[in-house]
Amino acid sequence: MTPDETLALYLLARSLWWRHDLEQLDAEAVAAVIAALEAAQKDIAARLAAEAAGLATLSDWRREQDEALNAWADEVLAGARATITGSISEASIAAATASLAAYNAILTLDGKASAVQSVGLTSGQIRAWFQDTALGSGGLEKWVDTALDNGVKQSLLSALRQVAVEGKGTAEAVRRVIVAASDAGFELTRREAITITRTFIQTANVQAQEAVYKANEGLFKGYKYVATLDNRTCAVCLFADGAVYKIGEPRPSLPRHPRCRCIMCPVAKSWRDFGIDVDDLEAVARPWTIRETGPIGAGGRKIENYGKTTENFSGWWASLSDADKAKTAIGPVRRRLLETGAVKWDDMWDKASGLPLTLEQMGYDRQGNRI
Repeated sequence: MTPDETLALYLLARSLWWRHDLEQLDAEAVAAVIAALEAAQKDIAARLAAEAAGLATLSDWRREQDEALNAWADEVLAGARATITGSISEASIAAATASLAAYNAILTLDGKASAVQSVGLTSGQIRAWFQDTALGSGGLEKWVDTALDNGVKQSLLSALRQVAVEGKGTAEAVRRVIVAASDAGFELTRREAITITRTFIQTANVQAQEAVYKANEGLFKGYKYVATLDNRTCAVCLFADGAVYKIGEPRPSLPRHPRCRCIMCPVAKSWRDFGIDVDDLEAVARPWTIRETGPIGAGGRKIENYGKTTENFSGWWASLSDADKAKTAIGPVRRRLLETGAVKWDDMWDKASGLPLTLEQMGYDRQGNRI
């Protein structure tokens, strides 16, 4: 293995190892957000119990009452909004700061590469990163509001309107209806809050990465797209794994979607350009996993198979057993086309956008017959 090949493997392995460490920060942040939601849920349950008698006396439904209940729901949820927003913001800034330190260390080879420039940013500059994410524009406050509105608030308001229209009669009957609605709403909000947390932390990671890489772009020939090698990787990301983009060439922006785990790894011109005095770098390989199927939720899924490879996603996928291939996002039709040689890996996606092509765009119908 040449020094340049070893450097490429080193940069890839250190980047992937940092992403593994980042998952621990991610898990801590998710736990903090869930704790905030559980505290808010208990608070709301207590308020509902205290106010159930008043809600039970509602009779004729009027717009004024609807607006009052809407305002009441906003008041009840105000503390949850502030706590969740604060938790995610604090975790995202901590992740950004840690990622900056990690990528500075990776690119300088822990201080051995004298030509590499380290990057430092203020808290204000870091906060500006989170105005646009894979969730869309509008900033963190908007997305926390949306999660609470779509989940808890709408569930509560629907139940309150039902109480008013149907006349549940007793305070205890009203309380049961509203608490059940609160539980259902919080479950939806919980899922959305986890997605928001993980997406903002990944945004912190890739923005830190881009800041360090941009300051040292003169040392690179380009960037290599790196997806996660496991069966949870979506079709939007897996096709692009291993694609190399020249400096200035259009490339997909990261994160590409909520909960995206992809990164870009620099393609160095030469190890000598880094100002490295030693060429004794550790040779490494990429880890991969196959996890049990089903929703990921807050705690992930059980690992059923794992290993290491020097391949990109296409080569790794080809090495899997039939059972493990079936658990990936390739799908049965694309799998058959690949295995029969009807198409090649790069026939199935557009490099500039990074998006997979539809079967029709590839010239096939949904059964895999040539059009």
